[in-house]
Amino acid sequence: MFCIGLRTIEWTFIQIPLRRYEPPKRDQDTLIERRLSASTVFVDAFDLTCNQRGIGWSWSQNPFPRERIPPPSIPLLLAKTLFELTVCDTSQYIIQSLCPSVNNSKGGSIFDPSLALVPRTALAVFCSACGGAWAYTLLNSLYRIPACIGRTIFRQPASVWPHFFHRPWMSTSIQEVWAFRWHQLFRHHFIVFGARPGGALFGKPGALVGAFAVSSVLHHIALWGMGNGTEFVTAGGFFLLMGIGAVMEVAFTRATGLRVRGWIGWSWTMLWAALWGPLIIDVWARHGAFGTEFFPNGFRPGKVAVDTIVTLSSK
Repeated sequence: MFCIGLRTIEWTFIQIPLRRYEPPKRDQDTLIERRLSASTVFVDAFDLTCNQRGIGWSWSQNPFPRERIPPPSIPLLLAKTLFELTVCDTSQYIIQSLCPSVNNSKGGSIFDPSLALVPRTALAVFCSACGGAWAYTLLNSLYRIPACIGRTIFRQPASVWPHFFHRPWMSTSIQEVWAFRWHQLFRHHFIVFGARPGGALFGKPGALVGAFAVSSVLHHIALWGMGNGTEFVTAGGFFLLMGIGAVMEVAFTRATGLRVRGWIGWSWTMLWAALWGPLIIDVWARHGAFGTEFFPNGFRPGKVAVDTIVTLSSK
């Protein structure tokens, strides 16, 4: 609802009509506008409301992204969906096993007060890594499921279902994580309402912080939607800290003339994520996110996999 509100504000002041394009054929460079008819107008209106990334629309900077990795075949897409659902459940079950207090609708912390400082921190960092895997596979699965439906039942081309993520664990800078490798579902909102006004006032640092400020508000509202209240300092602060890290990279490049990249950039990115990651995972845990049931208790593929490994290793 928040995103639809932002979108309608943008549409209010738009100066040219929005156009939808036909999916391009092989080796086609020119986009062809879809012809209007009574049926396509209603379908396009619905798609315009739900389409977050602008796939096929003129308001997107890249209506049909050309990707380095070819889209998976339908059998491979189904296999990846099942695999990621299993990894998602595995990550959630590990967190629930290590921190039993999180396994309820009211939530609990991944910082165990019964432990000393070092093991408590180590446990929180490990749980935050599992939480990152949980978030990645959950979001990717929720994207792949309708992609399977669209490509099998509605016979949609793969071009309208580009990859949702681009291997975020390979990122060599904070800017690369959030500008390309993490999902770009809300990128347009961040640019229109954050980066553009922030950049007009304070240049590139202002654009980065402005984009992450809108992101922080969005995630703050999302946490409130859990029904257990919210807290901006941690839910939104994590993304503001990501913006600060991106600004630090800009400052480094301007001071040295060197780009943040390579194995040093990767180490820096992973360190920054590990430093602040426990904050965002903990706040979601304390508000009940890991008490959510995605699978029936009698059929949890991740639980079966973890319990099997634990049983075999204890023999």
